[in-house]
Amino acid sequence: MSFWSTVGGLAKGAADRMSVTSQEAQVLAEDYRSENDDYLKTQLKKGTLAQKMAATKILKERGYGSQE
Repeated sequence: MSFWSTVGGLAKGAADRMSVTSQEAQVLAEDYRSENDDYLKTQLKKGTLAQKMAATKILKERGYGSQE
């Protein structure tokens, strides 16, 4: 296996994992809509990558992180 084949395989694996994580985050975001802000902030600090992505999405929807 050549160097570039190996690099390509690693990149594809990373992209596949990120896609799965993103899908998991979308499902979690639906569940998190009913949670309070403190719970979401805890997930943002201590959760898995998918949990952090979902918490970030909901907190942004609620106005956190805006520069206005």
